[in-house]
This record gives sequence, structure tokens and C-alpha cells, in this order.
Amino acid sequence: MVNEGPMNSQAYTQRNKKLRKVGLDLGQVSGTEWLIIIAAFIGRYLLQFYQTSIGSIGLAFGMDSFEVGIGFALFTVAFAIAAFLMRKFRPSQLKTVEIISLAFLGITMPIYIVATGFAEVYTLMVIDGFITGLVMDSFMTMAGMASKDQSKRQVEQASFSFWVALALIVAPFTTGYLMHLGIKEIFLIFAVMAFIAIPFVASMRGKYSLQYMESRGHRGNISIASLLRNRQFNWAVLAAFAYTIPFYIIFSYGVIYGGILGISATTVFYLFAVMFVSDVVTRFIIRIKSPIQNRRPYMVFAVSIALVSAIFLALSSVSIAFFVLAFLIAAIPDGIAWTLGIQIANTTFRPDEIGASTSFFSSSMMIMSVLMPLVGYMGSLKAFGFATTLWLFAAITAVFFMWEILLRPVKTEKERGADAVQ
Repeated sequence: MVNEGPMNSQAYTQRNKKLRKVGLDLGQVSGTEWLIIIAAFIGRYLLQFYQTSIGSIGLAFGMDSFEVGIGFALFTVAFAIAAFLMRKFRPSQLKTVEIISLAFLGITMPIYIVATGFAEVYTLMVIDGFITGLVMDSFMTMAGMASKDQSKRQVEQASFSFWVALALIVAPFTTGYLMHLGIKEIFLIFAVMAFIAIPFVASMRGKYSLQYMESRGHRGNISIASLLRNRQFNWAVLAAFAYTIPFYIIFSYGVIYGGILGISATTVFYLFAVMFVSDVVTRFIIRIKSPIQNRRPYMVFAVSIALVSAIFLALSSVSIAFFVLAFLIAAIPDGIAWTLGIQIANTTFRPDEIGASTSFFSSSMMIMSVLMPLVGYMGSLKAFGFATTLWLFAAITAVFFMWEILLRPVKTEKERGADAVQ
């Protein structure tokens, strides 16, 4: 009984450390960061809804699979451009950028109700893709900036990542539940959420202001070539290229291909929700295990799961079970590669380079969306069809898998000296 107190105290301390890593220790997160988390949750909810609904909104306007692919590519490329441009903004400008962007998002989303042609729909997708890129990248940059202390900022970044990730599950589930109202009407309903987020951002002033601001000599910019000289950053970018192929195919064509296989749109949205449960759980595990010194095995594992997911998609024509399995595992690489990629971008560069590294990583994750029109076009051809097309893109995923395997760590001078002695 004498030793039970210290043992319990030690266990309690250890438990609290783990909780802080995933943002569950409420007392460790500042009021400013909670304002960011609440607003960012709403922003991520809207982005998740938008990405998973492009196929449905395309069908509502009579688009075929190729035309839906164009829409998805336009949205994500616009998002990537905005995320890349975010490196030009200083931390002190982010709050203003956020409020203006949320207002424009709330104004433009309902226009689908009155849109009549493809040109209008594509224009909306480009505009909203760009706006959501500004919204989410500024939130990612603001996350953890509520405190000057580095250790406190890490706690708050972990909290941001965990709580905001829950929107990945909630958004598609509620979309599936409301599908009977019509996809255009859902856009109108969800647009209100952008305006709900604005007061939380506007409240960040006085004692709730961002504490970490640009320091003297803060350039806020760095060349892409300099970023890519970082081997860990290359691991993250390659992993993002690989996993987003099956990931974006599911986003773009989950509803369309599911319909071909006899699965309703509502069921597909429920599958989206289940898919992102694995994403959130994976992020939870990565946060508990952090800090992770050797990130390469995790990146290789993420790319391996992405390849299996791509193969399961290709096998969906054989059995619907493979279609479901592809959904169940497709988001696991996102939980690994996104979380570790953001960690790499935030910890392996100088403070004045973090904005640029985060922006470029966020942008690089969207690059594979340019392949989606090709997926839709090939899938619509009798000579290919979706089954053959999905096998082809599984092969492309395999190329990135091999590239990731071959990109081994660079040995330090100490390690090379030890090899020479042996």
C-alpha cells in the first residue's frame, strides 16, 4: 500500500502525456486554440462534404464520368493553387484571409440551386476549390500558433489535428442521411456553416489573439528546390502522390461506380463515413506514438496500403466485397502520410520556412487529381471500361510504391564511417 501512491501517480502522469498528444487533455489547450479548432472543424466539414459530393452534383447536372472527373480536377487543382499561394501570407494576415474566405464560401455554395449549365458548375467548382484551399491551409498554419512556447504549440497542433479530423466522419454520414432532400439543396443548407464559423475566427483578439507571429527576418518563402533537398519531405510527397490515386478515384467515382455495381448513393456516403473512421483512428495512433524518429517505415506502409486499395478497386468488378474493402482501407494512408507529412513540414525546416513547406505539401497532395478526367474518360470507353481502367491506375500506384521503396535514407557521416571500419 505504501508504494501504490507513487505508482498510481506515475501511471496518471503517463496517461496524461498520451492524452496531450492527441489533444484530449482539455486543460492543456488554450482558449484561442479552441476557437481555431471549432472554426476549422466547420471548414473541414465543408471541404469533406464538397469533395465527396462532386460526383453527385455532377450527376445532378447530367455529367458523364469524364465530365465529373474534370470537375473534381478543377476543384482540387484550384485548392492546390490556393494552398501554394498561402505561403505568401504572413501569420498576422491569416485571420483576415480566413474571414473573407469563409464569407465567399457561404455566398457561392448556394448558387448550385440556380446554376443551369456545365460552364456555371465548373466555374463554381474552381472558385470554391480556391476558397476552400485558402480556408483550410490558413487554419493549418494557424493551428498551434496560439502560444509562443514550442512545447505548448506542439500540444495544440496535436489537439487541432485530432478534433478537426472528426469532421471526416461526420460530413459524409450527414450527407448520406440528407440525400433524400437533393444534393443541390444540401449545398444550400451546409453553406450556412461557413457563416457560423466566422464569429469564432473574429473572436481571436485581445487575450485570444495568436501569440506566435512572424519574427525579424521572417521571409515566409523558400524555393521548391530547397524543400525537395529534404529527404524526409520527399518521402512524404511521394507517399501523398501514391495514396491519392485510389483515394481520389473513390472521391470522384465512388457514387458513379457504386451505381454501376448496384449500390445506392446513400450507401456510398455511409461507406465514406466508415472509410474515414479508419483515417481518424490511424491519426489517433500516430499521435500517441509521436514523436516518431524513423518515419520511413510508416511512409512505406502507407504506400503499401494504397497499392492494396487500388487493387481492391480494380477487383470490384469481380465482387462488391472488394469495393467495400477498398473503402475500408483507402483512408488509412491519409491518416499516416498526412499526419507525418505535416510533422515533417513543421519540424525539419527553419521557422521562416514552415509556411512554405506546409503550403507545398498541402498542394502536392492535390496533384494526382489531374488524372481524374483521364480515369473518367477511359472508364466511359467500351474498349476499356472501369475494370480495365482501374487496373491501369493500380499499376501507376505500384510505380510510386517502388519509387518510395528505392528512396532510402541518406546515411550520416558517422554511419558511413562505421561502415568503412567494418
